[in-house]
Amino acid sequence: MTTPLLVQAGPDAEQTGAVGAVVASLPVSFAPAGGGPDVVALAGTAGWTASATAAVRSGVRGVVVVDPVAEDPAALAAAAAEAGSAVVLDQAWAGNPVLAESQAAVRNAISDALADAVLLDSVAWGAPGTDPETLLTRHLGAVLACGVELEGLRVIQRNANGYTVIGSLPGGAPAALQGITTSSLPATATVSVLTSSGRADITLPDSSAGWTAEVRSVTSAGAATFPSIYESAHRHSWRRLRAAIDSGAPEADLERFAALTALVGQLHDSPQ
Repeated sequence: MTTPLLVQAGPDAEQTGAVGAVVASLPVSFAPAGGGPDVVALAGTAGWTASATAAVRSGVRGVVVVDPVAEDPAALAAAAAEAGSAVVLDQAWAGNPVLAESQAAVRNAISDALADAVLLDSVAWGAPGTDPETLLTRHLGAVLACGVELEGLRVIQRNANGYTVIGSLPGGAPAALQGITTSSLPATATVSVLTSSGRADITLPDSSAGWTAEVRSVTSAGAATFPSIYESAHRHSWRRLRAAIDSGAPEADLERFAALTALVGQLHDSPQ
């Protein structure tokens, strides 16, 4: 019989990641902690890597970081490896289950489109007041989670309401990323790969509920829309954490996030 792991969450993590609701939806795997927790949930605000490192060194078996801002996770990765603790990053769009490694058909469709890409176009919408750099971190995380490699990124426009970033794919095809804060649309990210004979389109919804992502592929052989997965990114992150703890096989979240942080760092001081 599976023993639930005891979970403790700070108020910021609870507010951002709906931790209590997610834990309640996975009663076989998790339960609220009354004393010493097995797992802690942290908000990914500035300093989250130090907080997560301290949690790992305190002896917890797992850490979930909700919506992390760009920070170097090297010290945390080393501490987690030494302690044998699992660390999962609960990212708004990159954590959507449609992008999981297990979704082979989706990943193959995106990979095939990237191999024949002539343009990558991606847009992220955030709520008014969202810090543009926070939106950019979420946005780049989503693009990288789709298996996209980006080169030569530079900011050509940035203000309080968003940004425009351009670059290229490894094969030389241009890439354009635009971030917009607005109240007219929910927090959503789209990634479109245009090819010589069709396209692949991924729409990633707000992670606050189990709204489904949409993945559509158009090739010379026809069009395909992939099955919907009715699970929020938050819940998927917690299921990944439980699997990582049970198997002893760490997730690659911190390794992938290091690449994301490097991209954000390159853009931070990019001239307009």
